[in-house]
Amino acid sequence: MLHFVAAAAVVTAGGVLVHQLSFFKITFMNECSTDIDLHTHLTNIFNIPTDKIDTIIAGGSVVKTIRRGYKGYFRNGSDDAATLIGISTVNVFREVSYNLNIIPPNLNPGFESCKTLDECKKHSKSGIGFNTPIQITPTSNTNGKNCRELTCLADGCEDAYTFPKDDIKKHSCPFGTNYKVTFCPSRDTTPQETTTAGLSLTGKETTQVSETTTAGSSLTGKETTQVSETTTPVTVRSMNIPAKNEGQLDGVVPEVTKKVDTPVPTADTNALKADTPVPTVNGTEAPALEVTPQPKHCV
Repeated sequence: MLHFVAAAAVVTAGGVLVHQLSFFKITFMNECSTDIDLHTHLTNIFNIPTDKIDTIIAGGSVVKTIRRGYKGYFRNGSDDAATLIGISTVNVFREVSYNLNIIPPNLNPGFESCKTLDECKKHSKSGIGFNTPIQITPTSNTNGKNCRELTCLADGCEDAYTFPKDDIKKHSCPFGTNYKVTFCPSRDTTPQETTTAGLSLTGKETTQVSETTTAGSSLTGKETTQVSETTTPVTVRSMNIPAKNEGQLDGVVPEVTKKVDTPVPTADTNALKADTPVPTVNGTEAPALEVTPQPKHCV
Protein backbone atom coordinates (compact mmCIF):
# COMPACT_ATOMS: atom_id res chain seq x y z
CA MET A 1 0.00 0.00 0.00
CA LEU A 2 1.30 3.39 -0.95
CA HIS A 3 1.22 6.16 1.65
CA PHE A 4 0.88 9.68 0.28
CA VAL A 5 2.16 12.10 2.87
CA ALA A 6 3.80 15.02 1.13
CA ALA A 7 3.26 14.20 -2.54
CA ALA A 8 0.98 12.30 -4.86
CA ALA A 9 2.08 10.27 -7.88
CA VAL A 10 0.48 11.40 -11.13
CA VAL A 11 0.89 9.81 -14.55
CA THR A 12 0.83 12.32 -17.38
CA ALA A 13 -0.60 11.70 -20.85
CA GLY A 14 2.89 10.80 -22.03
CA GLY A 15 3.23 8.10 -19.42
CA VAL A 16 5.68 10.10 -17.31
CA LEU A 17 5.40 9.62 -13.57
CA VAL A 18 5.61 12.92 -11.73
CA HIS A 19 5.05 13.91 -8.14
CA GLN A 20 2.59 16.60 -7.21
CA LEU A 21 2.83 18.28 -3.84
CA SER A 22 -0.13 17.84 -1.52
CA PHE A 23 0.67 20.87 0.60
CA PHE A 24 2.05 24.39 0.43
CA LYS A 25 3.42 26.83 2.99
CA ILE A 26 2.52 30.36 4.02
CA THR A 27 5.09 32.44 5.89
CA PHE A 28 3.51 35.18 8.01
CA MET A 29 5.83 38.10 8.75
CA ASN A 30 5.16 40.89 11.23
CA GLU A 31 6.64 44.21 10.13
CA CYS A 32 4.37 46.18 12.49
CA SER A 33 5.69 47.99 15.54
CA THR A 34 3.48 45.87 17.84
CA ASP A 35 2.71 42.16 18.21
CA ILE A 36 0.30 40.42 15.84
CA ASP A 37 -2.19 37.83 17.15
CA LEU A 38 -2.48 35.59 14.09
CA HIS A 39 -5.91 33.96 14.17
CA THR A 40 -6.12 30.87 11.94
CA HIS A 41 -9.57 29.52 11.03
CA LEU A 42 -9.60 26.51 8.69
CA THR A 43 -12.18 23.86 7.87
CA ASN A 44 -11.62 20.54 6.09
CA ILE A 45 -13.80 18.78 3.53
CA PHE A 46 -16.02 17.59 6.39
CA ASN A 47 -16.51 21.21 7.56
CA ILE A 48 -14.73 20.51 10.83
CA PRO A 49 -13.21 23.84 11.90
CA THR A 50 -9.89 24.40 13.57
CA ASP A 51 -9.03 27.69 15.27
CA LYS A 52 -5.67 28.72 16.61
CA ILE A 53 -3.98 31.95 17.66
CA ASP A 54 -0.22 32.50 17.34
CA THR A 55 1.44 35.64 18.68
CA ILE A 56 4.01 37.03 16.26
CA ILE A 57 6.32 39.55 17.87
CA ALA A 58 7.37 42.67 15.99
CA GLY A 59 9.92 41.59 13.41
CA GLY A 60 9.04 37.89 13.87
CA SER A 61 7.45 35.28 11.62
CA VAL A 62 5.38 32.08 11.68
CA VAL A 63 5.13 29.37 8.99
CA LYS A 64 1.85 27.52 8.32
CA THR A 65 1.56 24.32 6.27
CA ILE A 66 -1.74 23.97 4.38
CA ARG A 67 -2.82 20.63 2.92
CA ARG A 68 -5.38 19.79 0.27
CA GLY A 69 -9.04 19.93 1.17
CA TYR A 70 -8.80 22.93 3.52
CA LYS A 71 -10.23 26.39 3.26
CA GLY A 72 -10.51 29.31 5.66
CA TYR A 73 -8.95 32.62 6.56
CA PHE A 74 -6.30 34.36 8.64
CA ARG A 75 -6.51 37.70 10.42
CA ASN A 76 -4.94 39.82 13.15
CA GLY A 77 -6.89 39.40 16.39
CA SER A 78 -9.91 37.48 17.63
CA ASP A 79 -12.40 40.16 16.53
CA ASP A 80 -13.96 39.26 13.18
CA ALA A 81 -14.09 42.95 12.21
CA ALA A 82 -10.65 42.68 10.63
CA THR A 83 -8.71 42.46 7.38
CA LEU A 84 -8.91 38.84 6.18
CA ILE A 85 -6.65 36.64 4.04
CA GLY A 86 -8.87 34.01 2.46
CA ILE A 87 -7.45 30.64 1.29
CA SER A 88 -9.17 27.69 -0.40
CA THR A 89 -7.81 24.44 -1.84
CA VAL A 90 -11.27 23.00 -2.51
CA ASN A 91 -11.62 23.16 -6.31
CA VAL A 92 -11.23 20.95 -9.35
CA PHE A 93 -8.50 23.00 -11.01
CA ARG A 94 -5.64 21.89 -8.74
CA GLU A 95 -5.17 25.50 -7.73
CA VAL A 96 -5.15 27.53 -4.55
CA SER A 97 -7.61 30.42 -4.46
CA TYR A 98 -6.68 33.39 -2.30
CA ASN A 99 -7.99 36.89 -1.65
CA LEU A 100 -7.98 39.85 0.71
CA ASN A 101 -11.26 40.87 2.32
CA ILE A 102 -12.34 44.06 4.11
CA ILE A 103 -16.13 43.51 4.06
CA PRO A 104 -17.62 44.31 7.49
CA PRO A 105 -18.92 41.09 9.11
CA ASN A 106 -22.42 40.43 10.47
CA LEU A 107 -24.41 42.15 7.73
CA ASN A 108 -27.97 43.01 8.69
CA PRO A 109 -30.79 40.78 7.36
CA GLY A 110 -31.73 41.79 3.83
CA PHE A 111 -28.33 43.36 3.13
CA GLU A 112 -26.24 40.20 2.68
CA SER A 113 -25.78 41.20 -0.96
CA CYS A 114 -24.84 44.85 -0.41
CA LYS A 115 -23.35 46.41 -3.53
CA THR A 116 -20.73 48.81 -2.18
CA LEU A 117 -18.41 49.05 0.79
CA ASP A 118 -20.27 52.07 2.17
CA GLU A 119 -23.59 50.22 1.97
CA CYS A 120 -22.10 47.18 3.68
CA LYS A 121 -20.67 49.35 6.45
CA LYS A 122 -23.97 51.13 6.97
CA HIS A 123 -25.91 47.87 7.27
CA SER A 124 -23.54 45.82 9.41
CA LYS A 125 -23.14 45.33 13.13
CA SER A 126 -19.74 46.99 13.51
CA GLY A 127 -19.25 48.91 10.26
CA ILE A 128 -15.60 47.82 10.33
CA GLY A 129 -13.83 45.44 7.97
CA PHE A 130 -10.25 46.73 8.01
CA ASN A 131 -7.87 46.71 10.95
CA THR A 132 -4.32 45.96 9.73
CA PRO A 133 -2.38 46.60 6.49
CA ILE A 134 -1.65 43.28 4.77
CA GLN A 135 0.16 42.03 1.68
CA ILE A 136 0.17 38.49 0.24
CA THR A 137 2.89 37.56 -2.24
CA PRO A 138 3.25 34.29 -4.21
CA THR A 139 6.92 33.27 -4.10
CA SER A 140 6.74 31.50 -7.48
CA ASN A 141 4.50 30.92 -10.51
CA THR A 142 3.52 34.60 -10.70
CA ASN A 143 2.05 35.71 -14.02
CA GLY A 144 0.88 39.28 -13.35
CA LYS A 145 -2.77 38.28 -13.72
CA ASN A 146 -4.39 35.68 -11.47
CA CYS A 147 -1.23 34.66 -9.63
CA ARG A 148 0.13 37.96 -8.36
CA GLU A 149 0.81 40.03 -5.27
CA LEU A 150 -2.14 41.65 -3.47
CA THR A 151 -1.78 44.63 -1.14
CA CYS A 152 -4.21 46.39 1.19
CA LEU A 153 -2.70 49.30 3.11
CA ALA A 154 -5.89 51.16 4.05
CA ASP A 155 -9.66 50.84 4.22
CA GLY A 156 -11.18 50.80 0.73
CA CYS A 157 -8.06 49.37 -0.95
CA GLU A 158 -8.49 48.19 -4.54
CA ASP A 159 -7.02 44.67 -4.18
CA ALA A 160 -9.49 43.50 -1.52
CA TYR A 161 -13.12 42.37 -1.56
CA THR A 162 -15.26 45.36 -0.56
CA PHE A 163 -18.68 43.71 -1.01
CA PRO A 164 -19.81 40.04 -1.21
CA LYS A 165 -20.03 39.72 -5.02
CA ASP A 166 -16.76 41.54 -5.69
CA ASP A 167 -15.41 38.37 -7.32
CA ILE A 168 -12.91 40.07 -9.60
CA LYS A 169 -10.76 40.30 -6.45
CA LYS A 170 -10.37 36.50 -6.29
CA HIS A 171 -6.99 35.17 -7.43
CA SER A 172 -5.33 31.77 -7.78
CA CYS A 173 -1.97 30.09 -8.23
CA PRO A 174 -1.02 26.49 -9.04
CA PHE A 175 -1.16 24.16 -6.07
CA GLY A 176 2.26 23.92 -4.47
CA THR A 177 2.94 27.64 -4.74
CA ASN A 178 4.21 29.05 -1.46
CA TYR A 179 3.18 32.47 -0.17
CA LYS A 180 4.50 35.24 2.03
CA VAL A 181 1.98 37.28 4.03
CA THR A 182 3.28 40.53 5.49
CA PHE A 183 1.50 42.54 8.17
CA CYS A 184 2.32 46.26 7.84
CA PRO A 185 4.31 45.87 4.60
CA SER A 186 5.14 49.59 4.60
CA ARG A 187 6.82 49.17 8.02
CA ASP A 188 4.89 51.43 10.41
CA THR A 189 7.63 51.37 13.08
CA THR A 190 8.13 55.11 12.49
CA PRO A 191 5.09 57.44 12.58
CA GLN A 192 4.28 58.88 9.19
CA GLU A 193 5.61 62.40 8.97
CA THR A 194 3.18 65.02 7.76
CA THR A 195 4.03 68.66 7.33
CA THR A 196 0.96 70.82 7.82
CA ALA A 197 0.57 74.47 8.78
CA GLY A 198 0.29 74.58 12.54
CA LEU A 199 1.38 70.95 12.95
CA SER A 200 4.74 69.49 13.79
CA LEU A 201 6.29 66.61 11.82
CA THR A 202 5.10 64.15 14.46
CA GLY A 203 1.49 65.25 14.05
CA LYS A 204 1.32 67.11 17.37
CA GLU A 205 -0.19 70.56 17.38
CA THR A 206 2.23 73.40 17.91
CA THR A 207 1.78 77.12 18.60
CA GLN A 208 4.06 79.57 16.88
CA VAL A 209 5.10 82.35 19.24
CA SER A 210 6.43 85.63 17.95
CA GLU A 211 8.00 88.26 20.15
CA THR A 212 6.73 91.78 19.55
CA THR A 213 9.30 94.53 19.82
CA THR A 214 9.21 98.28 19.43
CA ALA A 215 11.99 100.19 17.72
CA GLY A 216 14.25 97.35 16.68
CA SER A 217 14.55 93.57 16.55
CA SER A 218 14.54 91.21 19.50
CA LEU A 219 17.92 90.15 20.90
CA THR A 220 16.58 86.79 22.09
CA GLY A 221 16.86 85.12 18.68
CA LYS A 222 13.11 84.51 18.47
CA GLU A 223 11.09 85.55 15.47
CA THR A 224 10.13 89.21 15.73
CA THR A 225 7.22 91.18 14.39
CA GLN A 226 7.99 94.70 13.22
CA VAL A 227 5.62 97.24 14.73
CA SER A 228 5.06 100.46 12.83
CA GLU A 229 5.79 103.62 14.77
CA THR A 230 2.93 106.06 15.39
CA THR A 231 2.86 109.54 16.83
CA THR A 232 0.64 109.75 19.91
CA PRO A 233 0.42 112.77 22.26
CA VAL A 234 1.69 112.06 25.78
CA THR A 235 -0.11 113.52 28.79
CA VAL A 236 2.07 114.61 31.73
CA ARG A 237 0.52 115.71 35.01
CA SER A 238 2.71 118.80 35.49
CA MET A 239 2.68 122.46 34.52
CA ASN A 240 6.26 123.59 35.02
CA ILE A 241 9.22 121.44 34.09
CA PRO A 242 12.32 122.81 35.81
CA ALA A 243 15.74 122.41 34.35
CA LYS A 244 17.87 119.47 35.45
CA ASN A 245 19.65 120.15 38.72
CA GLU A 246 23.40 120.05 38.61
CA GLY A 247 24.69 116.67 39.69
CA GLN A 248 21.42 114.82 39.04
CA LEU A 249 21.81 111.63 37.02
CA ASP A 250 20.08 111.32 33.68
CA GLY A 251 17.03 109.03 33.69
CA VAL A 252 16.47 109.21 37.49
CA VAL A 253 12.96 110.38 38.32
CA PRO A 254 12.46 112.01 41.77
CA GLU A 255 9.76 110.53 44.02
CA VAL A 256 6.28 112.06 43.68
CA THR A 257 4.67 112.90 47.01
CA LYS A 258 1.18 112.08 45.77
CA LYS A 259 0.32 108.76 44.10
CA VAL A 260 -0.25 109.25 40.42
CA ASP A 261 -3.43 107.53 39.26
CA THR A 262 -2.27 106.88 35.72
CA PRO A 263 1.34 105.73 35.13
CA VAL A 264 3.38 107.66 32.63
CA PRO A 265 3.54 105.59 29.41
CA THR A 266 6.91 104.79 27.96
CA ALA A 267 7.41 106.26 24.54
CA ASP A 268 10.21 105.24 22.26
CA THR A 269 11.06 107.50 19.38
CA ASN A 270 8.43 110.26 19.49
CA ALA A 271 8.24 111.12 23.20
CA LEU A 272 9.82 113.40 25.83
CA LYS A 273 13.52 113.15 26.50
CA ALA A 274 14.28 110.41 29.03
CA ASP A 275 16.50 112.72 31.09
CA THR A 276 13.69 115.21 31.90
CA PRO A 277 12.79 114.83 35.63
CA VAL A 278 9.21 114.90 36.89
CA PRO A 279 8.79 117.63 39.54
CA THR A 280 7.27 117.15 42.99
CA VAL A 281 3.56 117.89 43.17
CA ASN A 282 2.48 119.30 46.54
CA GLY A 283 -1.01 118.52 47.73
CA THR A 284 -3.02 118.97 44.56
CA GLU A 285 -2.95 117.38 41.16
CA ALA A 286 -1.63 119.67 38.45
CA PRO A 287 -3.70 120.09 35.30
CA ALA A 288 -2.74 118.03 32.28
CA LEU A 289 -0.70 119.56 29.50
CA GLU A 290 -0.67 118.41 25.89
CA VAL A 291 2.97 118.20 24.85
CA THR A 292 3.90 118.14 21.20
CA PRO A 293 6.25 115.20 20.54
CA GLN A 294 9.81 116.20 19.64
CA PRO A 295 12.25 114.34 17.44
CA LYS A 296 14.65 112.02 19.24
CA HIS A 297 18.22 113.37 19.47
CA CYS A 298 21.37 112.62 21.34
CA VAL A 299 22.24 114.59 24.51
